[in-house]
Amino acid sequence: MKTQALLYYIGAFIFAGLSILTLLQLHEAKYQMEAGIFIVTAAVIYYGMVTLYFKGTRKMFLVANTLLAIVALAGIFFNSFIFGGH
Repeated sequence: MKTQALLYYIGAFIFAGLSILTLLQLHEAKYQMEAGIFIVTAAVIYYGMVTLYFKGTRKMFLVANTLLAIVALAGIFFNSFIFGGH
């Protein structure tokens, strides 16, 4: 089995498990939708990064990883400004 296919199967297993847990543990539709949007977004990013790693150039993969890291750090520090806080 190729490494790319293996990573796709691992991702499918992880995100399917997260989806099942979301449906079983969250009882309000509002929270299920919120968690579902997060899971779908994470899955799209995951599969996009795996595809970019194997089919794209190394430079493009590193640029995408750097942008994701910057967005993650910005989300940490500016969370209260974006979503409101105390």
